[in-house]
Amino acid sequence: MMARIERMEVDVAAARSSLERMLLGSYLDSFNVSSLQVILRLINARACPGKSLYVDLSLSCAATLRDGRTFSSNLGDVDFFMGRAEFLPEIYGKICVEISGVDLDSDGRLVLFMGDSVIELVATDEDMDLEESVWQVAMENPTGSGLSLGGSVSCVSTGNAVIFMFGIEP
Repeated sequence: MMARIERMEVDVAAARSSLERMLLGSYLDSFNVSSLQVILRLINARACPGKSLYVDLSLSCAATLRDGRTFSSNLGDVDFFMGRAEFLPEIYGKICVEISGVDLDSDGRLVLFMGDSVIELVATDEDMDLEESVWQVAMENPTGSGLSLGGSVSCVSTGNAVIFMFGIEP
């Protein structure tokens, strides 16, 4: 039987707090590319003592990996496939690197600080036209721990803006 997922719209502060809980201290374990979607699989060993939990970051938006000392670029001006061709080989070099910071703004820009670099995800005008999930972070729920840590945070396009959604098993 499939678990039922309840979705609830949240503000940027609540989304940021949940993302920090899921992502801080996680490290990149692997990634998978399928058509327009990239899934970064992270491992969080801090959220539940004695357990390592998978955290999957799925994205279909523009993404870049840049030096943490440089300012954000305008990813919306870069061809999606050219940007993806640059991002994928660079992300490989971040396997086993821990996420030390998370930033999120109301436009859906998600920035992950990893060592001396940052991963930046941006919802572009093209993403706004699709009216679907731009990126999603989902953490598995630990079995037998008594803790409720699982769930997800999504950035969803509404056509002219983005909203943030929690997904939880009731």
